[in-house]
Amino acid sequence: MVGPALRKFDSHKAIHDAGLGGAKERIEGMRGLLEKKEYAHLAEEVDSFIEFVEGKIIVHADTEEEENGLYTVAVKNDPGLHDKVQHLIRDHDIMRIIAGKMKDEIRREDPDYQQLIDFANSVIIVNEIHSRDEEEALLEK
Repeated sequence: MVGPALRKFDSHKAIHDAGLGGAKERIEGMRGLLEKKEYAHLAEEVDSFIEFVEGKIIVHADTEEEENGLYTVAVKNDPGLHDKVQHLIRDHDIMRIIAGKMKDEIRREDPDYQQLIDFANSVIIVNEIHSRDEEEALLEK
């Protein structure tokens, strides 16, 4: 069920901004560790980033996609939003795919840490564009 915070622009935007801010902070830390070649600690930070994305951003996405979630309710109230909602769901899928690629890479014997940081940046880019599109199309201002 869609709670009031998920329908209102300001509170929903705050949820998005907190997710983006937390992810961006983690990337800055990862960049610094890569420069210092502190790979063991960097691996821990990558794991932390993946956990953050899955625990905050993906869980939020899952909530929006639930049977009585924001997306279902939005399309029920305005069937013209169907295509937009499908695009937003695809954004979620892309973030899930990138998180999966990160998990695969970090498990390798010799992970490509620059690639991992690039993947992390990709999650942020997709999430930021997605969040603004969602806020504009679906939320009450």
